[in-house]
Amino acid sequence: MLIFTLKKEWYEKIKSGEKTIEYREVKPYWTRRLYREGCLPTKYTPYEYKDSGWQPSCILQLGYTKKRLEAWIVKVEIVDGKDTDLHIDKPVYAIHLADVREEKQKRTS
Repeated sequence: MLIFTLKKEWYEKIKSGEKTIEYREVKPYWTRRLYREGCLPTKYTPYEYKDSGWQPSCILQLGYTKKRLEAWIVKVEIVDGKDTDLHIDKPVYAIHLADVREEKQKRTS
C-alpha cells in the first residue's frame, strides 16, 4: 500500500475535500512505487481504474504522526509541474484521490 507523508496544510485540504489530487515528481522512486502498487500498468501511461473493477488504495499521513486518512486512487497521469502545488518545471504524477476518509483504527487486545 502506498503511504504519502504530507505537511499539515495539504493533509487538511485533502481531509476537507478541497484538494483531490496529490502530486509527486516523476522520478524512479515514485515510478517504482506506483508501478509496484498497480497504479501504472505500463510505466508512463495514464490509467483510470473505474473500468477495471479494481482500485488501488493509499494512506495519507500527517507528517510522522498517527493521524491518517485512507483513499482510493482513481487515476494517475503525468502533468506539467508548473501548474501544480509543487510549482516545478518538471513532469509530475497527478494522483487523483476519491472517497477520502479517516483511517479505521486497528483494535488492540
